[in-house]
Amino acid sequence: MSGTTIRLDSHFERWESWLKNLDKKDVDRMKDRVLRTAGLRTLEYVHDLTPRRTGRLQNSFSMGGSDNVFSVKVSRKVSKAVVGTNVPYARHINDGFTQKAGQFVPGVWSNGTFHYQPGAATGMVLTGKTIEGAHMFEKAMDYLEDDIPRIMEYEIRRLWHELGGG
Repeated sequence: MSGTTIRLDSHFERWESWLKNLDKKDVDRMKDRVLRTAGLRTLEYVHDLTPRRTGRLQNSFSMGGSDNVFSVKVSRKVSKAVVGTNVPYARHINDGFTQKAGQFVPGVWSNGTFHYQPGAATGMVLTGKTIEGAHMFEKAMDYLEDDIPRIMEYEIRRLWHELGGG
């Protein structure tokens, strides 16, 4: 017969006992830190992945930015971090869109770049072209997936030390 013997040393048993006896507030504090760290890391990734023209959208993915959305909620049923922006065109940049063929958009051309200006007498007529999205959020989630185990390990070790476990 072939097989593997797994031995649990006294440190593991001590850690298991410690986990079972944790106070809910200690666990909630750890969950808050994990979610807050993951949310901040997501903001960093989305900021770096966001195409930049004026910088408004990219800057909205910085803590304290005027259009930044960031919140953490820890509860017994659902714990979550919400990361985003209030910039109205963000969804189109992330997901992409298809122009409405024949639609007039008021604005002016300057140095080869079109600048939207509501009410302008000049502008352009859209062709119906499909604009590919940057998919910043999806890419950020892929990157974050690799970070979560390290964030969790760090916070569990931190809590262990805070509560006198080692």
